[in-house]
Amino acid sequence: MTRADTRPRAGTAPRSDEPTSALAEAVLTGLRERRSSAGLTTPAPAPGELRAMMSAAMSAPDHGRLKPYRFIVVDSAARAALGDALADAHAEREPDATDAELDRVRAKAHRAPTIVVVVAAPQPHPTIPAWEQRATAACVAHGVVLAADELGYGAIWRTGWFGEAPKVRAHLGLADHEDVTGWIYLGTPPTRPAPRPVVEPAITWLT
Repeated sequence: MTRADTRPRAGTAPRSDEPTSALAEAVLTGLRERRSSAGLTTPAPAPGELRAMMSAAMSAPDHGRLKPYRFIVVDSAARAALGDALADAHAEREPDATDAELDRVRAKAHRAPTIVVVVAAPQPHPTIPAWEQRATAACVAHGVVLAADELGYGAIWRTGWFGEAPKVRAHLGLADHEDVTGWIYLGTPPTRPAPRPVVEPAITWLT
């Protein structure tokens, strides 16, 4: 049975008191129980898995189908150079930083075996503003995180000022109109995080 087989036909959506299908419930459970994972180790997603994850993430809402984003993959071999760029940026911002502090900054690039940098690349458009295009990039980043969890890997979405630092931007090859939406750290978590507590959504029903 495919996902399409479980979709309600037009005008036949189940009532709130009707049970959902097992497949639909499994999807909802996966969304509810997704947790960010730190301390990631090998194995990380293989290149084919990464491509599949990114392809799935590209189903995010995209007004105008502009695809205002791109991916940069920092694999195991590329982490040292990224770490140096982070340390250079920190040294520029904090000229009195000690060698130990710079080493700690370099270590940020080694928190996971693979990092996917999701880059927002908004394009000039007469009716689709840049903020909406950046929202699409954020949805894509979330999609990568969800796809990693679905494949059994751990992921954590990190942010910070490094994406704005000239030395890091130059290392990543970012154009002037591009911004780092998120650093998605990928790998295998040492333990499966506990499910998050159930929280009632804040809803206003308009009638």
